[in-house]
Amino acid sequence: MVIRQLYRLLFSFVLGISVFSAAIAQDNNQSPTAPNTIVPNTIPTIHVGGYQFSPYVNLQQDGRYTGLTLDIINALNQIQQEVFFEFTVTSVEHRYKAYALGRFDMMIFENPAWGWQKIADQFIPLHMIDGEVFIALKAKAHNQNYFKNLTNKSVAFVKGYHYQFAHFETDADKLAKQFRPLFVSNNRASIESILRERADIAPVTHSYLQYYLKVNPQDRHLLLISDKWDQEYDNGILLSLRSSLDAKKLTHWVQLLIDNGKLAELAAQYGIKSSQ
Repeated sequence: MVIRQLYRLLFSFVLGISVFSAAIAQDNNQSPTAPNTIVPNTIPTIHVGGYQFSPYVNLQQDGRYTGLTLDIINALNQIQQEVFFEFTVTSVEHRYKAYALGRFDMMIFENPAWGWQKIADQFIPLHMIDGEVFIALKAKAHNQNYFKNLTNKSVAFVKGYHYQFAHFETDADKLAKQFRPLFVSNNRASIESILRERADIAPVTHSYLQYYLKVNPQDRHLLLISDKWDQEYDNGILLSLRSSLDAKKLTHWVQLLIDNGKLAELAAQYGIKSSQ
């Protein structure tokens, strides 16, 4: 009697397990074995060319690029979701060729007078004022008259940069016929060439000079800064005619950043004034 009851209990237990297993199998057949993969919407990528040009583009020791250009790219990505702006590295000397070949769609903080006349493009102003001033060693220069005549003075040129006093010429051989040039790689090297007496005069981007002196206040009393700027420019965005991005749309997004104060806020962080 007891054995018969044990068999009944065992049979009920096995039957229960079978029913439970069948229910699990049925659920598995009705549901996917893996969660659904969410495929993000793909949007066009707009490549933005840039090169070392402090404070607009700065290469950090860890390989990251920072600066006002990168900040504006981020701001453009935040204000819309139709395209994705991506920074693309180029060089100051080869940016014209790379742009003409379509390696990137646009460049931020360029000037039509800097050799872009032969390349079809569209220009969108950013209304940010910057430019170059001259610097010299106070112990050598004494006063502002020192900057009036560059004859017989060595001048530090950043390779590929356009200066008004040199008629925007960048060819090293042609510059050597007019000046005693010392070619350096960036604005910091220009300042250091003066401090180390390797050059007599150097044109330096005004915004970068303010940043440098803020970080290196001990050098301020050593330098004489020209009252007169070599050039003052209101650089903007160059957009290729071959780009899929419409100039009117980009202009609209830039205007939104102007209207909400974001562009002026970013510019102020680098000592650059807004013209609006």
